[in-house]
Amino acid sequence: MTDDARPVWVLGGGGVTGIAWEVGVLAGLADEGVTVTAEAVIIGTSSGAVVGAQIASGTPLKQLYERQRGGVAHETAAALGFLDLLRLARAQLFARSPEQAARRLGRLALATRTPDPSRQRRTAEARLPDHTWKDADLRIVVVDAESGSSRVITRHDGVSLVDAVAASCAMPLSTAPVTFDGRSYMDGGMRSTLNLDLAPGTGPVVALAPSTAAIGPWARIAKQRVALGRDRRVEVLLRDAASKRAQGTNVMDSSVVPALVAAARDQGRREASRVAAALSTTSHS
Repeated sequence: MTDDARPVWVLGGGGVTGIAWEVGVLAGLADEGVTVTAEAVIIGTSSGAVVGAQIASGTPLKQLYERQRGGVAHETAAALGFLDLLRLARAQLFARSPEQAARRLGRLALATRTPDPSRQRRTAEARLPDHTWKDADLRIVVVDAESGSSRVITRHDGVSLVDAVAASCAMPLSTAPVTFDGRSYMDGGMRSTLNLDLAPGTGPVVALAPSTAAIGPWARIAKQRVALGRDRRVEVLLRDAASKRAQGTNVMDSSVVPALVAAARDQGRREASRVAAALSTTSHS
């Protein structure tokens, strides 16, 4: 298989519950023999960066699933309040490009003050079973809080895995940006909650999207799907009804994680046949 034809797994953002849902779906797919193979490209954004790093570590999905089923006591962040959500929405209003929207969001991020600046890194450490980059082709999306430009971090960049994951999860007004290489980086979801259009090559794409929220038209899943070409096989998995019920409305509610990861596993089993079919195809674009 050529590098261009490798399968790509795109793991989107969606808070604490996004981690649980993605782990559950991947565990359910694995139950049916559908797995993220060694040659695959993994692109992770925010909670997807967490899950991407978890599976890239080589930790068995069964173990990742049981960690979620047992509860995630290390997850302590509260959901943003209505006024904070309104500030985020206003910052994005009438933005003409992802970079312009991200610069506005970045100003909010850079002004964020947290009582315990080290908490974000400690949380990232607790989320990851291994803190070192492995040989897997893992790509983590972050956004420069000043320029608004996105950056995809890999094991070749000299950035610690913990810092890369912490940055990709650094939500403005909730967590301060993470600084490395002389720049301040925030949540990769400030470009797009999924970043489907960053899938490289021509190989089949499987995307897990715990959230369909869009900052602007460029971030809509349908628009990003078009950018990959009409002949490329792309399967996007969204939360099914059972997963939505198990999750509720608060994406940072850690109390729902055990029930949600179980519902997501059932969903993964049901989705396995179409994901397997997608991965077996070869693009002709």
